[in-house]
Amino acid sequence: MKIKSFIAIIAVLTIISCSKTKTTDFLYLNSEQLKSLGVELKDNGLFYKNMNPKWREDGERFCLLAFHCTSDNYLTTNHYTESDIVTAGENNDTTLAEKFYTKNDFYPLLIGNKKGNMSLDNYTVLNKELKLLPIAICMNEAKNSNRKDTVIVWFKATELIKKALPTNVRLEDYLKVPKVLNKE
Repeated sequence: MKIKSFIAIIAVLTIISCSKTKTTDFLYLNSEQLKSLGVELKDNGLFYKNMNPKWREDGERFCLLAFHCTSDNYLTTNHYTESDIVTAGENNDTTLAEKFYTKNDFYPLLIGNKKGNMSLDNYTVLNKELKLLPIAICMNEAKNSNRKDTVIVWFKATELIKKALPTNVRLEDYLKVPKVLNKE
């Protein structure tokens, strides 16, 4: 019981330390909660690799999206076809290449910061009224990273993501139409 209480206190303190201004604009999840979405916050950064089983239905050009954020790299995104093989070119690419990909029908359409600046923008080709789920990820949770910023990953909302979220989170409370300022 003491260990569970200690872990709960650490999780609350980590989330509070991420941002001084908390709002319901974004859903803040800790590293353990992010795993059910296919997002891994490791010691050296943030990693994601997903093969969308409905990519053709969704009108996507690529079936697999992978990205990583590290100390020496704000954001690298890669799109792959079914026949592509994910290879490693540098240390962070090795971590990403070794990561098993998820097969979720929900995936990021935007990745950016809290101000609305986007580094990945797959939203521009979609309906501008489409509501997305903004997940806030505190980069200071990566132990070997000197980053202290918060990355916002805007996920396509599906029934499967609803099931992947913690039981105390209502998807509808966080869905919103993003205000995209520009690409970084």
